[in-house]
Amino acid sequence: MRSIFNRYILSSSFIIFILLLPILSIAIYSYGGESDTLKHLSETVLWGYIFNTFKLIFFVSLLSLLFGVMSAYITVFYTFRFVSLFSILLALPFVIPTYILGYIYSDILGFFAPLHLLLMKFSIVDKSYFDVLQLNSVVIILSLGLYPYIYLIVKSSFLKSSSALLHPALSLGKSSFGLFFEVILPLSRVAIVGSLSLVIMEVVNEYGTVSYYGVDTLSTAIYTSWFGLNDPKSSAYLSIFAMSIIFVLLGIEKYSRNGSSYKSEAISKELKKKELKGFTKLFVYLFLSFPILFGFLIPFIWILFYSLKYATKVIDDAFLEVILHSFISSSISAFIIMFLAFFIAYSVRIHNNNATKYLTKIAGIGYSIPGVVIGIGVISLLGDLDNFLIKLFSLDELILSGTLFAIFFGYVVRFLAVGLNMSESSFERISININKASRNLGLSYWQTLLRVEYPLMKKSLLFGFLLVFVDIIKELPLTLVLRPFNYETLSTKTYEYAANSMIKESSLYALIIVILCFIPIIITHAHNKEEK
Repeated sequence: MRSIFNRYILSSSFIIFILLLPILSIAIYSYGGESDTLKHLSETVLWGYIFNTFKLIFFVSLLSLLFGVMSAYITVFYTFRFVSLFSILLALPFVIPTYILGYIYSDILGFFAPLHLLLMKFSIVDKSYFDVLQLNSVVIILSLGLYPYIYLIVKSSFLKSSSALLHPALSLGKSSFGLFFEVILPLSRVAIVGSLSLVIMEVVNEYGTVSYYGVDTLSTAIYTSWFGLNDPKSSAYLSIFAMSIIFVLLGIEKYSRNGSSYKSEAISKELKKKELKGFTKLFVYLFLSFPILFGFLIPFIWILFYSLKYATKVIDDAFLEVILHSFISSSISAFIIMFLAFFIAYSVRIHNNNATKYLTKIAGIGYSIPGVVIGIGVISLLGDLDNFLIKLFSLDELILSGTLFAIFFGYVVRFLAVGLNMSESSFERISININKASRNLGLSYWQTLLRVEYPLMKKSLLFGFLLVFVDIIKELPLTLVLRPFNYETLSTKTYEYAANSMIKESSLYALIIVILCFIPIIITHAHNKEEK
């Protein structure tokens, strides 16, 4: 029995070690990274890049918390006409990647855009005042695209708020304001911080919008150092700094909790929703409509309009090939991720102790690291392996670098955490006693997994596959770094058109991304209706 346990755990540990190699290679490459490029950057613009990164993190976090937490609170604890419709629409900005939002609003609000020309005609704005390509615009765009992370996770936490705590607070005279800040928010702290950490990770990872708007951040500095200045050491050094920002912020929050528990008892009685009236109701309509209108409706109408207008010019064999590339790379990578995540989660399940609990945490570390950083790590690692193989076997060309293997490997390192979360949550719904009973009846661990537990988890695993698939479809920085030569995907093609001032022509590629991103939301909504 011990050998079987060890076999699973050792295999999982080996897989995780392989996935950590790109991160370790960055640390090795960054050692002694005091190059002329880095010195020049530190003496001129580096501190500006760092300052811009922290400004984005701070202001995007504030706006995302405002939109996400308040929208979740209003739709869960209050009732008004169309509240169910608002609950669905508030999640829809998730389907439009932030870099596509950025391209769209640069076209709508740019200096030569119809809206700006109209405002200038009536002397409402002038060139010096109305410059959309700036950091403030990036803050608003990223907030509109990222707040659904907070909204969806915090809303789920609010729905689980224990009425055993809320009812006594109300009966003791707590106002709605006091109840929100003194009871509801503390109970949901873990959900709020967890979702906010996802937003911060996405801000640090962002490349498409910041590069297009001319806002220099650590992400653009890393990309430019490697591909613009051909300086791997400086790029790796900056990558370590970018990773440190995430880890330090998460560490500070964990330390501030100081072992506090934020769990509540199961819901004993549904809390009656308060009905909104008068001016408050009007304000709520306006507040909830803002992120829906500017985060989804306007961009989607723009995408749809120009997709129909330019369809005949864009749709050809190359367009279909780009869709095929995206589908192949995303589906194969998603399948590998879910398979590895399923195996690792099962290994921890059947040999659960303090040591193995850290396996999944370590395995999911890639999700907290910017895509461009992982891309640099994968290139560094595979480049060294290629050089070793070329010398060893006297080869004439690279085997791993610049191939589909590199991009598959990068996606697995980056998004394994998503598959792990889905696999772990699926296993948690199945009692470990079922596994033990099956083995007592003579089935092996592997037979128990395939014949008993897997059939009970199929729907959840399919949903996990779709989530990973969509994350990969939307991913831009990692794909830009690792894609093979002349290998275009929907995200890179959208970026390429925008970079060449052909934003409208990119609309059809953006539309395909949006349609694919709709799939998990539709399936989730249908699944929730079935459960009701």
